[in-house]
Amino acid sequence: MNQKENVFKLFPNMGFWLMLFIPLIFAGFYVTYFSRLSLELPSIMHIHFGLMSCWVVMLIIQPLLIRYRKLALHQSIGKASYIVVPLVIISSWLMMRHSYGVQFTALIGDIEAGLTELTLDQGKSQIAAFISIAFVYLIWLACFYSLAVGYRKNKSFHARFMIAASLTLIGPTVDRILFFLFGISTIVADLPVEVVGFLFIDLLLLILMIKDIKNNKSAIPFGVSLAIYLFLQVFHLYFTKNEAWGNFVYLLLN
Repeated sequence: MNQKENVFKLFPNMGFWLMLFIPLIFAGFYVTYFSRLSLELPSIMHIHFGLMSCWVVMLIIQPLLIRYRKLALHQSIGKASYIVVPLVIISSWLMMRHSYGVQFTALIGDIEAGLTELTLDQGKSQIAAFISIAFVYLIWLACFYSLAVGYRKNKSFHARFMIAASLTLIGPTVDRILFFLFGISTIVADLPVEVVGFLFIDLLLLILMIKDIKNNKSAIPFGVSLAIYLFLQVFHLYFTKNEAWGNFVYLLLN
């Protein structure tokens, strides 16, 4: 199960597959960002988009550099990601704070104007439940990127954890496409629309893990990634719609 792999044959087409995120990101963020560029948007939105764009470009370029045997450049860009990814995480956090602040201010205004029957605690819980998906994807990115960096000398594990990290792009794009372009907010049994992204990620990781097992490769990277994804998916779906989570998020983001 620990058979050494040829680094140049590790997922050679991954860079081409990741290019699919370019049109998906445009479609997913058209309504909330691209169509509003003529308006005066908060600076953090532009900063976050710029940093995320750098990250996506890195994800696409890195496997292509391996495919075409440009190891020195691959390593240089990898080192640059030590700066870019923390900045992506920080900007994501600031975007969450901005979003929370806008929603919380609106909640206070509605309560004072008598436009809602929600109490402050109920409103805080609703906002926290809504924003929990951003927490989940941020934790996934930090977790899988850290694992990839930690295993940078083990090319097989490194490549697989980077794939797990790249899958964090699926939710923010697919969720927005379904909601903003097609008006889909729930699916079967009133499950939230983000379950579509969850299922796609889980299925892809399961297929990759089974493929590794059949090819006598270690199932650990994709197995661990799948377990982490499933754990936080369950947490998001069943443990973020309560007052305790609402108060926790309030303390973190207010």
